[in-house]
Amino acid sequence: MTMLAPKGLAQEITFTATVDRTSIAAGDQIRLTVTLSNAQERFAPPDLGGLVILAGPQESSSFNLINGRMSSTVSRTWLLTATQPGKYTIGPARVKVGRGTIETDPITIEVSKGSAQSNPSVQRAQQSDPNLFLIVSLSKSKAYVGEQVVASYHLYNRYTNIEAPKSEPPQLNGFWSEELNTDNARWEEKVVNGVGYRVILIKQQLLFPQRAGKLRIEPMTLTCVINRSFFNRGTTVDVRSNAIEFTALPLPPGAPADFNGAVGELALDVQADRTSVKVNEAIEVNVRLSGRSNLKLLDAPQLSFPSDLESYEPKVVDKVTVNAGGMSGSRGFQYTVIPRHEGTYDLGTVGLSYFDPRTESYKRLTSEPLVIEVAPGAAGTVTTTVPSLRTDVVELDSDIRFIGTGDAQLRRKGRTLFGSWPWLAGMSAPALLFLGFIVWDHRRRKRMADPEGMRRQRADKVARKHLQQAAEALKQGTAAPFYAALSKALHGYASDKFNLGVAEVSARLLHERLGASGEGREAADALLRIISECDMARFAPVADRPQAQLYEEAVAVIQRIERIQR
Repeated sequence: MTMLAPKGLAQEITFTATVDRTSIAAGDQIRLTVTLSNAQERFAPPDLGGLVILAGPQESSSFNLINGRMSSTVSRTWLLTATQPGKYTIGPARVKVGRGTIETDPITIEVSKGSAQSNPSVQRAQQSDPNLFLIVSLSKSKAYVGEQVVASYHLYNRYTNIEAPKSEPPQLNGFWSEELNTDNARWEEKVVNGVGYRVILIKQQLLFPQRAGKLRIEPMTLTCVINRSFFNRGTTVDVRSNAIEFTALPLPPGAPADFNGAVGELALDVQADRTSVKVNEAIEVNVRLSGRSNLKLLDAPQLSFPSDLESYEPKVVDKVTVNAGGMSGSRGFQYTVIPRHEGTYDLGTVGLSYFDPRTESYKRLTSEPLVIEVAPGAAGTVTTTVPSLRTDVVELDSDIRFIGTGDAQLRRKGRTLFGSWPWLAGMSAPALLFLGFIVWDHRRRKRMADPEGMRRQRADKVARKHLQQAAEALKQGTAAPFYAALSKALHGYASDKFNLGVAEVSARLLHERLGASGEGREAADALLRIISECDMARFAPVADRPQAQLYEEAVAVIQRIERIQR
């Protein structure tokens, strides 16, 4: 767009918008430059028509004076991309010059299909908000009932600072779930349709479908605060993930009679701690299932012991590992068996059937036979079998009471309360309480007259309250509330202890309050360093060391300052 300059100016005013190319593939980049010549007015960026900003604006300016004629140029440049094929129109940019407004011509960009397309769910989320979105994905889209599947929730972010203090977990209908640890997740760089993102795994679950058919994982909601700093409260943004459907395949018909729902890859081991005992000596029979399966959902195998062997309900011993690779390890069942008669007892074999998804067939495991030799017990041992009720003691009735045989605490006839020491204590108690109240009220008024002193005295108590909140967040494994509570505890403690405003907590003032000694300076530096680490972890989720170690150091610093102040 060109406009004649007002009378008295040497050059005409021009306002143009240009791109380096008008045809690209999805994910490729174009450069948009808007240039204003011979005017100093500010201009607004144009409507990009759905194109995504990768970088910019970058501003440049120039001024020339040649043969008495002046000229100036101001340019702004953006780097843009398109995530989907189609036709995009960059609208006109406008600038007000004098009493009029000039604008650039619109530009049409043709975008063809790119050579590599990303996940459709990622593409849809990117179109909705190209700067922040949440994606849930499954390790497989279909599996048998009881087969393990991993659900991962990734947050895609283009903001400088972000934290997520609140989340609403997804609803799982028809799944048994096990939460996986994601504390060690770190930001990673990833490019989606030509747009760069910082991506982090915020949640991961191990799922076991419990019924056949179409199952649905509902969206997860995340409340994020972006671009928060010490002087800026930031902006709250609600992010909602995609929903996802899953197909649970029914197990084939013809399951063996001893099949109890085990799905995966299993091995069976049956052992006794000893095979030669005497009458009434206990034997421990261990049945262990190991492998990669839904171990925590497996029930104990049904074992049939001879009637002369008294047996008890098994004790379950789990050595299970749950991670992104699934659930693996072992589940053991410890049976306690007591032989009541001598002889040789053949316990037979232990069998278990499971379904193997790899071969899509049922398999059966069978242990080796187990034989127990029972020798006679010590002389005089009674070997008659006594039925074991194996129940806790239950109170049958309580209408009969035993006759008390202790001290009845009777008093001699003629003995009264008047004049005794309880009577004297009761009569003098009101006067003593009144005097105590007067002393307490005097001290309270004295403390209230010194607000700074009260603030210093409460510093340690207030800090302990916030530290308790940090400890609870540490137990629950919630990072953002932990760092917020710990930072608040140290900020509040320093400001209360030394009568400072929150914004006045600095190295110089803390060094002055704690004195010039080396120990005081070290304590001040340690306190400020922990606050800095907390703020870094809150506003840009990067943790240099474990949360428990940071918490212990914070407690130690407060105790150290209290000792110095004494």
